[in-house]
Amino acid sequence: MSLVVLTGGSVPNYSAERFCRGIAELLHEPDYRQPCIEREREALNSLKASWSKFDARDRSSCVSLSSLGATPSYVELLTCLETAQEIRERETREHLKQRGRRP
Repeated sequence: MSLVVLTGGSVPNYSAERFCRGIAELLHEPDYRQPCIEREREALNSLKASWSKFDARDRSSCVSLSSLGATPSYVELLTCLETAQEIRERETREHLKQRGRRP
């Protein structure tokens, strides 16, 4: 069971240590843990810097998706949010293009 703490629209509190330890064990690669933790911290810092820029619906959906199954990951959450944002931007461009406007 994973613990996910949401605090009023802020970045959720995941355990990078737990996630990376589990991945390292799954891969039978103990040396993978530290680079994994570093990537998780980088993703967390990116999320903290850009959290409010992501659509609230995408934040809610991606937090739910990243929390499915095993221990959640900041890298997975960030990837989900960036993908959702790109899709929204593409849809907006296409919509404006169909109406004969430029973004």
